[in-house]
Amino acid sequence: MDNYTKGESVTIFDPPSLHMEGAIEMKVTNASKIRNVMGYAMSTFGNSNVRHVIWNGSGNAISKTISCAEIMKRKIKGLHQITQVGFLRVEDFWEPTVEGLDRLKVNTNIPTISILLSKDPLDTSHPSYQAPGSTELVWPDQMKTKKDNSQRKMAAIRDLKNAASKPKRSRGNGKDSFKSKKKTDKLQSGTELKKSEATCNSME
Repeated sequence: MDNYTKGESVTIFDPPSLHMEGAIEMKVTNASKIRNVMGYAMSTFGNSNVRHVIWNGSGNAISKTISCAEIMKRKIKGLHQITQVGFLRVEDFWEPTVEGLDRLKVNTNIPTISILLSKDPLDTSHPSYQAPGSTELVWPDQMKTKKDNSQRKMAAIRDLKNAASKPKRSRGNGKDSFKSKKKTDKLQSGTELKKSEATCNSME
């Protein structure tokens, strides 16, 4: 941003992550390597005394966080799951470098996710509860609506691109084209016949 430098960032609202007594908490970032975090989580969760693990991630790391939880569910059968999603609200301030300009404030909402996996039964009345064996992540209705709207928009864009790439058909159908060609052939034959008669008359 011209004439401005990045100032302080203030967290206005940080949604609480899931909590379970005795659970190991895995914080996944965009720079995290799945193999490394999974190695530690699997070795620790393999201890019979450890009954719960919580995967936390935000922003660009959300998909990686979900992948870690799903990998663990495939490797360790019988895990119960509860998922919590929210938004981290951050205010970024930009300081002017030119006299006369005002200080700017930019509000940013960063999506967050917290996934609790447990060897023990969890609250089945929770909206996001998943029983062992379930593979589809359960999202709250609000997140589902946003996802569905995004998918519909992408589908509409694909349809427009496909329509634009298709070659345009001629307005006339095959029968009309055949009639037109036949009429042209008749005209050409008539012209040639007249030319032949004119040649014969001149020879006489």
